[in-house]
Amino acid sequence: MLEKFLIHEIFTFFIIFCRIGAAITLLPGLGESYVSARIRLIIALAISFILMPLLASQIPSIPESLLSLTLMITGEIVVGLFIGTVCKILISVTHVAGMIISLQMGISSAVIFDPNQSSQGSLIGNMFGLMTILLLFATDMHLVMLRGVTESYSIFAVGKYPPLHDFAMTIAHLTADSFTMAVQISAPFIVTGTLLFLAAGIIGRLMPTLQVFGILAAPQLLLGFSLLISISSAMMLYYMEFYREKIAFVFGYL
Repeated sequence: MLEKFLIHEIFTFFIIFCRIGAAITLLPGLGESYVSARIRLIIALAISFILMPLLASQIPSIPESLLSLTLMITGEIVVGLFIGTVCKILISVTHVAGMIISLQMGISSAVIFDPNQSSQGSLIGNMFGLMTILLLFATDMHLVMLRGVTESYSIFAVGKYPPLHDFAMTIAHLTADSFTMAVQISAPFIVTGTLLFLAAGIIGRLMPTLQVFGILAAPQLLLGFSLLISISSAMMLYYMEFYREKIAFVFGYL
């Protein structure tokens, strides 16, 4: 009797860990490349242990066949990766917006390694990415993400086949919405850059021998940084509201 109880408890913990661990590997601020793999593992184990009493009633009994057990574990990992991917897509808004802003400011060639994307990124995108991670923890949005992982058990039942088609459609819509948001928060720079290049084109037509782009570099940087200082706080607040709404839409608990 005690042996069966212990086996069931270990199985329950392992199944919860499969979803939690998969999500933690991609969640912003927790699953970044600069966070040690051991730290991520400890966090996933700790969260799984804390949630175990709350979610034990939603975990089915141990499957009798190895195939059913494999499918259950695979399904939990897929759901966890989906949750992490949703948060990762939403966090990439600042990366895209930073690239657009850098292009409009004329510093798109100044790239540096972006730890949030694990790839080369613009200086402005890196700054926005770090600001986003800071705001996520300062505004307790990391708790909202973890709550979304917990609430996912009431949406995606354990042992049921994951709705892969719905996952694909959700990711496609979120990707489109994220790109739209990136363009929206960088719209002032797009408008300013367009007007600046339009003025440079007119001057170039009127004075063909004038080195327009050499002269344009200084006012382009000055105008870009002035605009960045003026509206960066409003941009981030608008983006954080978008992030909260999309997380609430996906998991449907707010």
